[in-house]
Amino acid sequence: MSRAETVSGTGAGAEAFVRTRWRWTLGLFRDELRTTFRRWRTLALLGVLAAVPVLVGIAVRIETGDGPSAGSGGGGPAFVSQITNNGLFLVFTALAATLPFFLPMAVGVIAGDAVAGEAGAGTLRYLLVAPAGRTRLLLTKYATVVVFCLAATLVVAGSALAVGALLFPLGDVTTISGTRIGFGEGLARALLIALVVAASLLGVAALGLFVSTLTDSGIAAMATTVGLLITVQILDQIPQLHALHPYLFSHHWLSFADLLREPVHWDGLTKNLGLQALYAAVFGSAAWARFTTKDVTA
Repeated sequence: MSRAETVSGTGAGAEAFVRTRWRWTLGLFRDELRTTFRRWRTLALLGVLAAVPVLVGIAVRIETGDGPSAGSGGGGPAFVSQITNNGLFLVFTALAATLPFFLPMAVGVIAGDAVAGEAGAGTLRYLLVAPAGRTRLLLTKYATVVVFCLAATLVVAGSALAVGALLFPLGDVTTISGTRIGFGEGLARALLIALVVAASLLGVAALGLFVSTLTDSGIAAMATTVGLLITVQILDQIPQLHALHPYLFSHHWLSFADLLREPVHWDGLTKNLGLQALYAAVFGSAAWARFTTKDVTA
């Protein structure tokens, strides 16, 4: 066999090996998605998230039964009073209501169980026997949690849009700045807001995944992640810690409301997304360092 034929054969073998690894990775990712979204716990979390806009919409409808002006007062986000005039605002209200606790709690439960749940069930070492490698398995777990972030956010937005269309009129959108945009553009901004909210959960996802690599108990990992989430939320409400607030992953969460301004204010949004990327990088690296050196016995 000539040298050229040897090199050609080696190159073809390398390409086939790469294709096989990619197929195996995609298969692993597909199996992770199927397993995660078939669990009763996941379906229950999505059901609770879908119910929140229904409860908010019904409450607003009951309160404004005597006319739109009845709901114009009260606290809450600046666009709550607009729900009776345009059901699309129920999407923004529902996301604002679920983002501080319900959405991150659901993500924390899924992320906290990602690795620890496998270890507790005794299936983690069998996954590592397969030609995935710890790094690829961890990335697959995180990608699955990211998909759940997007799915959970879209469930809230979709439920709110359906309820808003059923209980209230739809039409042009009055922005926080007082200008009006068409319904189509308002719908596009609602989708963009949902994507921003999903991206706002990436820091919690990475934190939960890191905690999940520290223990073999899924329940302990989920409880710890949710506990850290609550602690951060409390710290963000203490005025004396104002110097710390800009570095907390939850501090800029509600900046998505700036997408309802005309023109859009990007400062808070970029700070939020940059902070989420930083948390994802730091805790993702910590999870990788822990998982790749962990003695897996379960």
